[in-house]
Amino acid sequence: MLESKIKVLLSTIPMTLLGTLMVLVIQYGVSPALAQPAQETFFESAVRTANDTGSTPGAAAASTAPDATSQDRLQGGGGAAAAAALLRQGQISSEQSEVPGREDTQSAVIVAPRDDDAVLSGILTYHASRPVDLFVWNNVELENTTAIPEEFGDLDDIVNIGGKTFALAEVGSGNSASVPFTGNAVEVVGEDEPFIVTYSLNAFPALANLVSDIQSLTSFNATAAEEGDDADNDDNDDE
Repeated sequence: MLESKIKVLLSTIPMTLLGTLMVLVIQYGVSPALAQPAQETFFESAVRTANDTGSTPGAAAASTAPDATSQDRLQGGGGAAAAAALLRQGQISSEQSEVPGREDTQSAVIVAPRDDDAVLSGILTYHASRPVDLFVWNNVELENTTAIPEEFGDLDDIVNIGGKTFALAEVGSGNSASVPFTGNAVEVVGEDEPFIVTYSLNAFPALANLVSDIQSLTSFNATAAEEGDDADNDDNDDE
């Protein structure tokens, strides 16, 4: 009964009107559903992000990471990334040392100081063909007018290398070792005979906040200068 009524109703509707209704149903009912893409899952999103990052190395980090200079201002210079990790494996042969006071020794600089003065933190595993000492260089930022008197101890290991001042810290010795370190450069030093070093290095560079708390040294120098002036005045008075 219902079907016959529907047929009669449809037969009374003009075909042009019926076609228009069908077009409207398709446009406003079916088309939006077809045009709307399926919602991306978390896994699909992660894969897409990884692929995009891999196709343009460093692009994502460059677009989101703060400028190193501005970050230095905000954090006092510490914590800003300097570059990607250093992962090296190889061999290096020794040469005559260029470190002042050690010209009669052989040396192999595995990691040289960087132009940006970044500090490297990592681990070095090495084997040398002769007994050697392992030194880590640490940047020393002192004003040219700041003198360090002998009362403050042995300063033979604070030297000027390539126009920069470094404190040389011995952190290991022997033919082989695996040594954690933090510093601006890594050097292997032997005696006067050449040697070769096989090594693996994994280190992360970062810009450091250089801090020099030398108030006691400044006060000591000032007091010594005053005492020297008083002694000169006394000598003049005696004359």
